[in-house]
Amino acid sequence: MGMITAVFGGVLRDIVCNEIPQAFRDHRPYAVCSFIGGWAVIAADHWQLPGWSGLAAGALLATILRALALVFDWRLPPWRTG
Repeated sequence: MGMITAVFGGVLRDIVCNEIPQAFRDHRPYAVCSFIGGWAVIAADHWQLPGWSGLAAGALLATILRALALVFDWRLPPWRTG
């Protein structure tokens, strides 16, 4: 749910501003970073860690990955057409 919320919020913002959603045009790993952060929360729950630590780990991991993606200009492969 967090991944969908994170990505869809940006898509809605761009649609309201009458722009092509940034998540669809720049090939940056928005959803991948939040997806990995979500798995950190699931792993913490599996290891029966306190709820706050799983949420903190997931948020921190997703934020660090997103920051690294911006600093190092990581991009996903573009869509193939044809």
